[in-house]
Amino acid sequence: MRISKIFFFFLLGLVLFFSHNIIVLAETSVEELGNKFGYYDGLLEGYRYIDVDQAPNPRDLLDIQDIEEKYEYYLKDHSTAYRASFISAYYTGFQEGYNEIINTGSNPDDNDIDYVNKYTHYADILGLLMGEIYGFRDYYLNNNANPDKAIPSSDTINKIFKLNRLNSNDRHLFMNTFKSKFKEGYEGGYAKASFEPMRTSLDEGLYHGEYFGKILGGAHGARDYLEGKTRNYKRDIPSDQNIIKDFYLNDDGNEYRQGFLIGFRRAYEESYNENYRTMNVEIHRGAFERGYEHGKISGKVKGELKAYEDFHLQLENDWSKHYPSQGSLLKEYGLNSESIRYREGFFSGFLAGLAEGYGNKYQELREKTLNIKTKLEELPLFGGEVNSLDGGLLLRVDKGTFYNPIVITIDTLPDGYFPLEKDYIKASNFYKINIINKSNEVDKKKDIELRFEYYGKDNGGVYKLSNGQWIYLPSYVGDGYIKTYVKPNSLKKEKNVFAVFIDKNYNVIHDIRKHWAKEEIIAFQRRGLVSGYTDNSFKPEKEISRYEFLSLLSRVYQWEIEGENSDIKFSHLLKYAKEKAYIETWEDDLSKASAGISYREVESIMRKILEDDNFHWYNVSAKILYEKNHRSKYYNSPDNFITRSEAVYMLYILNEWRY
Repeated sequence: MRISKIFFFFLLGLVLFFSHNIIVLAETSVEELGNKFGYYDGLLEGYRYIDVDQAPNPRDLLDIQDIEEKYEYYLKDHSTAYRASFISAYYTGFQEGYNEIINTGSNPDDNDIDYVNKYTHYADILGLLMGEIYGFRDYYLNNNANPDKAIPSSDTINKIFKLNRLNSNDRHLFMNTFKSKFKEGYEGGYAKASFEPMRTSLDEGLYHGEYFGKILGGAHGARDYLEGKTRNYKRDIPSDQNIIKDFYLNDDGNEYRQGFLIGFRRAYEESYNENYRTMNVEIHRGAFERGYEHGKISGKVKGELKAYEDFHLQLENDWSKHYPSQGSLLKEYGLNSESIRYREGFFSGFLAGLAEGYGNKYQELREKTLNIKTKLEELPLFGGEVNSLDGGLLLRVDKGTFYNPIVITIDTLPDGYFPLEKDYIKASNFYKINIINKSNEVDKKKDIELRFEYYGKDNGGVYKLSNGQWIYLPSYVGDGYIKTYVKPNSLKKEKNVFAVFIDKNYNVIHDIRKHWAKEEIIAFQRRGLVSGYTDNSFKPEKEISRYEFLSLLSRVYQWEIEGENSDIKFSHLLKYAKEKAYIETWEDDLSKASAGISYREVESIMRKILEDDNFHWYNVSAKILYEKNHRSKYYNSPDNFITRSEAVYMLYILNEWRY
């Protein structure tokens, strides 16, 4: 029947349009919006010609002026280009909707009595649906709700539904019913459009809450069963307050929050019970099969872990070297209480999972390394600059630093490629730098600048990875960058990995801001080798005590002494130094711990530590005078006491070659 088809297309249009598109109508592009309005206007216009032998061309039914007048409230205040895009899309949509009705229509039999009766009875349905469409449209055109203004005229209704086929009584009944239901549908559609965002927020909250509730409930259900607890989903279900806190729901609207809580609790209970009972069912399956399945899961996890270790340690790709004994698996996974068949299955599955997990993960890591972005560039004798491919690092070489052209490679490494200490915030990519210098000769007085993009505070710094630890390098923060300087020879090694970190625990020492050894003191402070006093001072010109000097040596040279750095006693340090023959003249008088130490004594101790009889404090003092413009008290007498800043500076320049 024709009216059945009309009803079908009305209903289909509503489902497609209002279920999926009406909520975002205000945010769609002008082309999408024009197409939508045109499509549904085309549907309505198609009803007028559904039974005409030769329906007019849809473009002959359109007039630009009519379209602009109909949607003037939406098109006003927009540019000419905007209006043109809207109308062009409207034309396309109109033709689609119009043709959809015309191409599927048919003519009923005029003598079909059942058709005439149903035609009248459809008035309430058609009125509701058309009213709802117009109500939605007026809301999203920012028109005030006015069903009397929106309702089509009697002539229009008569033409749309061909009411001249009915007798006057039926036509009158249809018209009154249609108009009454149109107003009802209009008001419902307008109200629905008004509250649709609220319903959408509630639906989204339900969906998201169910997602997380299902995960947590399932985990708790399985856990409780395995721990031998009774089935009780209320045991550990989070309170509303904790759910709101854990998922930051106070930052969202009330409808979303309420929907989330309802969905979370509902899904939690369902998933908890399902997983608890599933575990109960699983326990009755074949022991070997269950053992194999569980063993494979555990083996896969173990295989992936071992692949990570071997890959980053650059060990051979061979899972079999991690082949476990049955005894070790029994102990590690607590299998002694399981049946023999279960244990046999677990061991077989573990080996299969170990091989699979290891092989897949190692291959995955290998493929990632192939995608690492590498910049390779040759620099001439007069130097130049090389940027990493991501633009986050600039390397600058001064002319004369090298005596022949060099090749520089900068690898930009992915996140998670290297370990990160918990007190650091990563503020750049990892960069691996290598310089190929065929002569191996450089001007040792020159430095290479490494400049990183950076917009943070002064607690940021450039770090270099050395023996698995991130070592701070003296850094200088500028406008949009942070930089450091390294020696050319330090970059000829294979592993030169740098990154910028923010030290969350860094405290500024206030009395070294203009001190000649400021950079060296800060470097040792940020490497954890020295610390200031409780008042955030360092007292750089204070004489360093014997205890302080030995403590500093133990940290710099990593003496193996029992106890934490802050707890090592002077007696332990003195004993260690004497056993190593670093000190021979000091008596075992612990009361001398706070006594000063002379330049002469420092010189003697350092010769033994360095195993270099050519070490002279004079060379250090000359470097201080020449580079820092500071005169050491050594020049007055080598028996004067060395200061805290001089001790730090000496150990800094003696050990910086490592980095």
